[in-house]
Amino acid sequence: MKGFVSLLAVCLLASTATAAKLNMLINQSPWFDGFRKTLVMYEEETGETIELDVTPYPGMSEKIRNSIRSPEAIYDIVITSTEFMATYANSGEFVNFNDIDPDFKLDSGICGYQDTSYWNYETRSFDAKNGEFIGIPVNGNVQVLYYRRDLYEEKGLQPPKTWDDLIKNAAEFHNPPRMYGMIQRSERGAVTYNFGPYMFSHGGAVYKDPQNGDFSIVFNSENNRKALEKYLEIRDKVGHPNAHSIGQGEMIQYLRTGKAAHAIAVIAAWGGMDDEEKSAVIGKMGAALIPSGPSGSASSLGHWEAHIPKNVKPEHQKAALKFLKWLVTKENQIKYTENGAVPVRCDLIYSPIAKEDRFRFIEALGQNSEVAKFIAPTVTAVESTAITNLYLNKIVAGEISIVDGLNQAAEELHKITADNGMKTGMLPKLK
Repeated sequence: MKGFVSLLAVCLLASTATAAKLNMLINQSPWFDGFRKTLVMYEEETGETIELDVTPYPGMSEKIRNSIRSPEAIYDIVITSTEFMATYANSGEFVNFNDIDPDFKLDSGICGYQDTSYWNYETRSFDAKNGEFIGIPVNGNVQVLYYRRDLYEEKGLQPPKTWDDLIKNAAEFHNPPRMYGMIQRSERGAVTYNFGPYMFSHGGAVYKDPQNGDFSIVFNSENNRKALEKYLEIRDKVGHPNAHSIGQGEMIQYLRTGKAAHAIAVIAAWGGMDDEEKSAVIGKMGAALIPSGPSGSASSLGHWEAHIPKNVKPEHQKAALKFLKWLVTKENQIKYTENGAVPVRCDLIYSPIAKEDRFRFIEALGQNSEVAKFIAPTVTAVESTAITNLYLNKIVAGEISIVDGLNQAAEELHKITADNGMKTGMLPKLK
């Protein structure tokens, strides 16, 4: 009897050990409810428990920092946004997933997101070839072109292929203040993100070759000047005259109230377009690949990656990875999408749900994810984006010329990279 009791105790301890209760830090966002619903499905399926600390965006970075610096982790899983992704990747405090499971790798159906799952500590850059596997995407937030498909059908139009096509199509509906052909998000806090597709599609960038560790400043390039000229041309011909004061909330509201025919916005805003309590354009909105420039189409990355800190207990690391593996399978990403979250698999374009009208955004999400680029893939992202936001906003507001704004921004960007010991340089001044 005594032996039986001992054996029972061992079995109970073993079963308890496999059901670790985890803690996860996650952002309070429009896609959170979809994540929560999917997590409930995981818990019901596996018997595991994951407690969520749902935190507004401004508090995320501090909570991550406090957790990874503690002797024992506060959170078993943390997620980073594009804004501070590189900073925490370079901290050296995230586990290499292959140290937990040497055979695990992201399958080809998951969007690449410019290799942000892998960090090269030598070059301080994202690098799938030579970097450590430290991140798993959990939210595929990128920009897409929103357009009024009902109005397009009435006019017999096709989604624009180029920026000039966009101007031509938008002019058909531009009748301010009743309707604007295009709404641009150019307020100081986010203009860089909105400008990204114009910049990349014209062959521009902020840094020369960040993937290979070259952070030379190319922001004041001729390509970026042309991109800004096109950005302002769209504003002047079919946009809002006060674009410099329009933020994400206002831009989305213009779309939902039927006062904008087009906008480039994050896919996370899609849910509200068909929400009976929020929208006047239910069923009327379409999504498409962002128009192309001389270098093709491009979107700005705005996704989130999940990480397991090194100060997490080994048994919790295994349990955390188990959940993340489960989350990114194709089967569960379909459930994730149906629950209202933003998927991270580009191969969902070929899934049956992509043919359903309520998921008509999936094709555009996949297309734009494939061409999405990281504007500031650097440990100085927060500081550098503040600089580009400042000068781009001044340019759009008419406070400074394109040439002066790009040159002044480049000088300040160069100082930051040099002060941080990064490989850097500068272009000659634009004239």
